[in-house]
Amino acid sequence: MNDLVVETASGQVHGRLDRGVPNWRGIPYGRIEERFRPAVAAPPAARVDATSWGPVSWQVPMYAWMPARFVHPDAVEDEQCLNLNIWSPGADGARRPVLVWLHFGGHVYGSGSVPSTDAWVYAANHDAVIVTANYRLGPWGWLYLGEHDPEYADGANLPVQDQILLLEWIRENIAGFGGDPGNVTIFGSSSGGSDVGTLLGVPAAEGLFHKAAIYSGTAETPVSRAEAVSRAERFLAGAGKLAGSARELAAAANVGLRYVHSKQLEQDGRIAYHPFVDGRVLPREPLAAVAEGRIRDVPLLLSVTAAEAQFYEIIAPDAIERMYEAHAGPEPDADRDTKIEYLSDVMFWQPTERLLSASLAAGGQGWWQVFDYVPSNSPNGHRPEFRGRPMHGADAPTMFADPGDAELTETDRAVGAEEQRALMELARHGRPHWPQWSPQHPAPYRIGP
Repeated sequence: MNDLVVETASGQVHGRLDRGVPNWRGIPYGRIEERFRPAVAAPPAARVDATSWGPVSWQVPMYAWMPARFVHPDAVEDEQCLNLNIWSPGADGARRPVLVWLHFGGHVYGSGSVPSTDAWVYAANHDAVIVTANYRLGPWGWLYLGEHDPEYADGANLPVQDQILLLEWIRENIAGFGGDPGNVTIFGSSSGGSDVGTLLGVPAAEGLFHKAAIYSGTAETPVSRAEAVSRAERFLAGAGKLAGSARELAAAANVGLRYVHSKQLEQDGRIAYHPFVDGRVLPREPLAAVAEGRIRDVPLLLSVTAAEAQFYEIIAPDAIERMYEAHAGPEPDADRDTKIEYLSDVMFWQPTERLLSASLAAGGQGWWQVFDYVPSNSPNGHRPEFRGRPMHGADAPTMFADPGDAELTETDRAVGAEEQRALMELARHGRPHWPQWSPQHPAPYRIGP
């Protein structure tokens, strides 16, 4: 069992076997010494028990009607949540491609140990080292108070700073787990995909990853500094007697932050936590940084689902109508499917083409795929009102599908194998097996039955 003991900057970590695959859970990569401030590298310990999941960030609902938790049933929520999990075929000195998964959850919920994303698959079936992680979410990570108190001026985009710390840890330590620190692919879905898109424009992340895959995310989520400041002002105002200043909010109990978040949800229906262009961590829009050639040496795999916006029917019965109007839909009397197609195009397909175009213009390479299938284990896709259309998130069940799962259909397995193949070709060879995107060859590669 010595191959389950690895010396790292965090200390000597002791792992376990997960279905026969070496696995290390809950390894600390950073420590939060003060709320709303950047974390520091985790101090080394004599021994790290890496046999159970570490704490996850505090969870809050994305919409007023949603439950607050979408994590492992046994997950412990804690502000001290900067830890990672690794699966590897063996800590044997090999130099395998490294995959780093950034989880979905709208920047308010989710974790690196969500049961529906079984990272084990990539180590067990693809001879890769895969890392999942936890980092700050919701107001604990995205609330910027630097305009209210200069003590917190360095607290911009804290989850992005956490992810940089994560990638630095991987660079320094992953070789001990059989991974190649010179071949790291970051990938994520939904908000995790947009986290990948944001990292494309972060100077401190340069050289920490070498390929990137974005599933149903964009490089266009950052907001202005003014909007980030306004968000913090609204949060502080909503705190009322709980906290009248940034320092008091930093000292408040976690339940207090959850309470303020919930109050604002009641008023607004949703609170959107996004990165912002702060001038230091994120000096400019990621799309502009890509166009300037910042990541021209990083091959991109960009993926969307065939009917992304179908997902918004889950939010509210009139969500599609309201969003269609908000995005200046040209035909108010169009049928529902036409409106969903329009929203999918405006919100996902067009941003994907803009990122591909920016990368190509700067000398980079990119590949575009469309996921056009509803897996049999999709949590929502088979509800009658969705008419079997591949909505936002439909690709996640097959992205992590175990071909040995007896509950999957043969089509599930075949589609999952193709989806996983494309990601592993990017990670291993720097290109999937179809022609790269260009204005002359703009048609995406479709994955489906």
